[in-house]
Amino acid sequence: MNKHLDLLTRIPIWIGGALMIGVIFITVGDVFARKFLSTGYFGLVDVTQLAVIGFAYLAMPRAFLTGAHVAVELYDHRLSHRADLALKSFALILSIGVLSMLLWYGWTQAARVQRYGDVSQNAEIPMIWYWGLLMGGVAFSWLVCAVQLILNLTGIFARTSDV
Repeated sequence: MNKHLDLLTRIPIWIGGALMIGVIFITVGDVFARKFLSTGYFGLVDVTQLAVIGFAYLAMPRAFLTGAHVAVELYDHRLSHRADLALKSFALILSIGVLSMLLWYGWTQAARVQRYGDVSQNAEIPMIWYWGLLMGGVAFSWLVCAVQLILNLTGIFARTSDV
C-alpha cells in the first residue's frame, strides 16, 4: 500500500514542479522583454500566483506521507513502537480534523467563487482554478492522512512478538 501511495504522491509534485518551471521560463522571458523590448507579459503575476498555489498544495500530500512537516521530537525515540504509533495516530487525527475544516471552508468559498464567476485581477483566470488546486491538495492530503491512520492503528493492534 505504501509503495502505491508513494507513487501517487509523487505525481502531483511533478505537476506542480512543471508549473513552477513554466513560470520561471515565462518570468525570465518577461525580464528580457522588459529590458530589450520595453514591454512585459500581461498577467504574469496572476499566472505566478496560480503556479505557486498549485505547487504548494500539490506538494502537501507528499509532506504528510513522508513526515516532512516541522515536528518537535522530545520523547518519541524513547517510546515503544506501539506508543510511537499511538502518538503519530493522535497527530494524524488532529491533522484529519484540521484538513476536514479546511475542506468544508474551501468548499463553501469555491462554490461562492464559482457562483459569482470570480476571475483574477489582470489575466482574468477563473478563480475556481486556484480553488481547484487548493482543494485537490487538501483532499488528497486528507486521504493520505486517513490511510496512514489506518496503517498505524493496524500496527498498534497487530499481535506480533516484535512490537
